[in-house]
Amino acid sequence: MKVKKVLILGLDALEYDLVEKWDLKNLKQEEYGKTILPISREDGYLYPEPATVIVWPCFITGMPPKKMGIQTVKIYPFNILYKFYLKYIYPQEGEKKKRSIKDKSVYRKLMDNISNIISSLHLSREPNREDIKVPSMFDVIPNSIHRHIPTYDKDAFPNRGMVVKALENSMYKPIFEKHAIKEFNERTKEVIEYIEKNNWNLFMEYFSVLDGIQHVFYNKPNKIAKFYLMFDEFVGKVREKIDDDTLLLIVSDHGQKRGLHTDYGFYSANKPLGLKNPKLIDFRWIIEDILGKNER
Repeated sequence: MKVKKVLILGLDALEYDLVEKWDLKNLKQEEYGKTILPISREDGYLYPEPATVIVWPCFITGMPPKKMGIQTVKIYPFNILYKFYLKYIYPQEGEKKKRSIKDKSVYRKLMDNISNIISSLHLSREPNREDIKVPSMFDVIPNSIHRHIPTYDKDAFPNRGMVVKALENSMYKPIFEKHAIKEFNERTKEVIEYIEKNNWNLFMEYFSVLDGIQHVFYNKPNKIAKFYLMFDEFVGKVREKIDDDTLLLIVSDHGQKRGLHTDYGFYSANKPLGLKNPKLIDFRWIIEDILGKNER
């Protein structure tokens, strides 16, 4: 397999079962399947469901949370709030209460408000690049470009605060959808521009769109399908733009059903990789092997 460049589209919450259900051939590509996420307690994962700010750093470093450096969605010097959150808001598997996504938004808002107060006192903060303790693929592969990667970059979630608002008040849903479309248009344009610049070996673009849309419109499959079709059409355009020596890899950090994260991810490639249920953290090493820059 002749590959000189790797283009990664990170599509947050892209759900394998929906790609299959709607037979989205561009998203499926030549090889596709589910991925195993780095969310086990043995790997040092301390959050009760796949979390974007932890899983994506694991993907770009090829390391589980404990070795990568980030195990929770908040960095707490004093961990009382986080322990309360795990025990009462998100009980462990087996004890987890069944709540609707709307119920969870109420808890989320409460925790966000408390977290904001504690953050203002400098007792809590979100993880950032400095918390990642090992090199990422971008640090070792020459001519690498990364855009909007959660935790690694600072601008991953342009519409984050609107998700809970839209869940609480349906009046915000059209506003949120408008902003989601804006993110889609801006970042798809960015991908095309970088493809045409053609001066990179590795390029990754991240999209948060599908995660928010599936949370907000969890009970409206036609609305969700609209965005899946938008991404499928976009990937078709990307495939027409890239050269034969470019590996196009589509990856998600988890899926999503009924507004809740699933415990597996999605991947597809435009070239055969010979994988079967790969671990998400394997892709960093696969990419470096392909580009001849494996530093393990």
